[in-house]
Amino acid sequence: MTTMFGSRLYVGAVIAAGCALLVYFAPREVHNPMLAAALLAATLLLSVFKLRLPLGYGVSTMSMAHAVDFVALLTEGANLAMLLGAIGVIVQCTVQVRRKQPIHRAAFSAAAVIIAVQVAGMGWHALGGSLTTLSLTSTVLPLLACAITYFIVNTSLVVGAIAVTSSAASQRAWNPEFLRAAPAYLVAALIAGMVALAIMHGVVILLPIVASPLFAVYRGYHTRWSAMAKTLLDRVAREGAPVAA
Repeated sequence: MTTMFGSRLYVGAVIAAGCALLVYFAPREVHNPMLAAALLAATLLLSVFKLRLPLGYGVSTMSMAHAVDFVALLTEGANLAMLLGAIGVIVQCTVQVRRKQPIHRAAFSAAAVIIAVQVAGMGWHALGGSLTTLSLTSTVLPLLACAITYFIVNTSLVVGAIAVTSSAASQRAWNPEFLRAAPAYLVAALIAGMVALAIMHGVVILLPIVASPLFAVYRGYHTRWSAMAKTLLDRVAREGAPVAA
């Protein structure tokens, strides 16, 4: 009973925080409607092509849509990026899923991304991030710090949910596959930086070129995690133990 109450309290608190941020910081106007529409389309597309992370106790998903979050953050600000991130996660949790997820799980995932985007945006501005004055200290380092912050906040919230719902210690709830996903966020942030620069300078023709490494990252993780999932299922079949899907 205590564990159930604690898990509901934690999940409810994260959802409430995400909703509060969404309502308070929701963009009241869009400075570049065409760019916002293009980013929304990219978010919807990338959210469908999700990656399933085999975690032993079940499966979590990740998509490359966070790259769009970074592009939106750099070009239009954290408020629009937060909104796009929430939409992408809801699509990721509800479209082409193997089993229907409870609504509170989708709400929690969306709230976690909303919080992560806002914190990452604060970090970008605190470090003086700029795409107009390009340098290691004003562009690259703030961008990498932004990606690391996004990853840590989002992953920590998810790990916290796993810990409170499974009565496991936080260090036991942490899975190495989460950490192995970190490079994808760093690469996505760097690609997002190049895409944002291409957009700002009006060289849209270069977008397919600068964004193409994202597909290579997706294929690499897809191959790795598909093989790991098969190994996990084979082991479960041999041992006769149940596994969550």
